[in-house]
Amino acid sequence: IRVDVGEDPTELYSVLVDLHNVRGYPETLVAILTTNYDEYIEKALERIPDWSPDFGVKVHDSSSRRDGLKVLKLHGSLSWADSWPISPADDQGKTLWIPPGIQKAKEDYPFNVLWGLANELLRCDLLRVIGCRLAPNDWDLISLLFSMRHMNFPSAPEIEIIDAPKHVERLKAEYPYLEISSMIESEPIGGRLIAELTGSAVRPFAQLSPAEQCTTIDLAGTDANWFEMWLTQKVELVYEDLDDLHTPAGLVEDFIAR
Repeated sequence: IRVDVGEDPTELYSVLVDLHNVRGYPETLVAILTTNYDEYIEKALERIPDWSPDFGVKVHDSSSRRDGLKVLKLHGSLSWADSWPISPADDQGKTLWIPPGIQKAKEDYPFNVLWGLANELLRCDLLRVIGCRLAPNDWDLISLLFSMRHMNFPSAPEIEIIDAPKHVERLKAEYPYLEISSMIESEPIGGRLIAELTGSAVRPFAQLSPAEQCTTIDLAGTDANWFEMWLTQKVELVYEDLDDLHTPAGLVEDFIAR
């Protein structure tokens, strides 16, 4: 990726986190959970003053901080050495990670701790899933989301998928019990995205006829940077509501000004 892109692709992560530094922003970022092995989220946090990762377990000689943002790497990391105590990996050591596959061996430390923490942190109001396709290899994660959705009293969190609407329709058919929604169904951003995709007036997805809904999903296609599209609308909406995007790092202002 570094060869193709020229740098670590961390901008969207860093803007999303920095958005929570805008004065008056109405959401609280509880945690970031990832099944990826890379260090992009950690690198993104390095760009924002006073933000650092808390991995949920001790990683010696790292930037992890107990009062930082919870960043749970559910399948481990290529940057972790398989050692005790856990420490940053070097080129010679064995990496602490769960390889891809249907069966995820997470009974041993630190994975038992990480998945237990994930279960606690998913007692939230809203879970946004960005980029994870919830494929058959993610069965353990799907099981965790099912528990979150149906056993998380007193209220069940919403699950919003930041991805192609057509992909979300497939997930709805495969996992109806998750009761997920796509980004074009979630207001107030959904209506704005529909207007952008169709060239029509701003209208919530629920107010479209079944034929119009199918047309909108088809027009959206599958080949786009959905994270960037959603984040752009999110930032513009925050500016309209608060008339301010200033943060100490200035990342949100730079993103929308480009």
